[in-house]
Amino acid sequence: MVDEMDLLSGLKAAPSVRPRAFEEARAMLRSAMAIEEEMRETKTPPRRRGRWGARGTAGLGAVALGAAAAAVALVVTSTPAPGHNATATGTPTATATATTPTAMNPLLAQLAADIKVQQVRLPGNATMEIRNQSPTSDKLGDNGVDLYTDSGTYYWALSKSMLPQVIAEGQDVGQGQFKRDITAALYAVNGDIGTARQRMSIANLIPGAPQNTAQANQDMIAKLKAIDKQRGIPYTPPKPLTPAQKQEQTDNLIWMNATDALTAAPGNPQVRAGVLRLMATMPKVEVTQTTTAGQPTLTLADSWPLLADPGLVESLVINASTGFPIAMFNRDPGQPLNVTYYHTSRVTLANVEAGKF
Repeated sequence: MVDEMDLLSGLKAAPSVRPRAFEEARAMLRSAMAIEEEMRETKTPPRRRGRWGARGTAGLGAVALGAAAAAVALVVTSTPAPGHNATATGTPTATATATTPTAMNPLLAQLAADIKVQQVRLPGNATMEIRNQSPTSDKLGDNGVDLYTDSGTYYWALSKSMLPQVIAEGQDVGQGQFKRDITAALYAVNGDIGTARQRMSIANLIPGAPQNTAQANQDMIAKLKAIDKQRGIPYTPPKPLTPAQKQEQTDNLIWMNATDALTAAPGNPQVRAGVLRLMATMPKVEVTQTTTAGQPTLTLADSWPLLADPGLVESLVINASTGFPIAMFNRDPGQPLNVTYYHTSRVTLANVEAGKF
């Protein structure tokens, strides 16, 4: 694995580094540093991956290093194209107070209420999911195949034929994360909405996981100093997050964990209802009536302008009447549209393990 400092040391050889890239990289690292400080003061667990990164949960040190790597990579690979930060795609975030919202999105709140009364008995005991770039074909692509059991275990393989071995080896790459996501969504159906937001905002965290805040903080300072040295400016510590940034940060955590719950248990109407009730609490989530592959859909778009480039938008497309997830896409300024369609089917874990699809 290439160390972040190795990347930074090669900065001089990188062609056409635009001046603003340094500021963006430093801003990302400063944000991460402020988050580390907040976590140390409030003893709040760290945040794992960004939405478009690899699935999984990491300790605080890994989160800090990930932010540093993202910031350094931004400087090294920058081009004259419009820049973008990556709160939704890699910048670490920490939990903030999940305050009770003053208003709810009426469309999402009503859809959640309509869905929660549905009584559906699902066949099998697991959901197999293919993620690709086609709205109609379930052909396996570069994303491999996901398998979510109803008990919360998550298996992943490059192909269906590899799933039996993965299951036999007990490779739960989710480390219980999706079980926690689903549990938080189920509570949100009828529970206190403030408590529901708090639970979902930390659902990705492994309970009792070790945290190396001191080492992470030192690593982040080293990265900031390296960038400042490259620019020839004195090092100054980052500013704390503002209350508005903390609130936006919490909504970002809820968005990511809630969408994970939805894609892990799409057939469960209670999970869909809980996720939509949570989405209804977030003021920056915009809802648009759309049509996808011939079916009426709703597109939920969220952004985090106080923490990322205002042009960065992540959207979730759901069936307009059932809330079933159809697709996820994001728009990065100056970059092609990144689209992922979900194709799911219900299976029995024992059959998959036996190679019977």
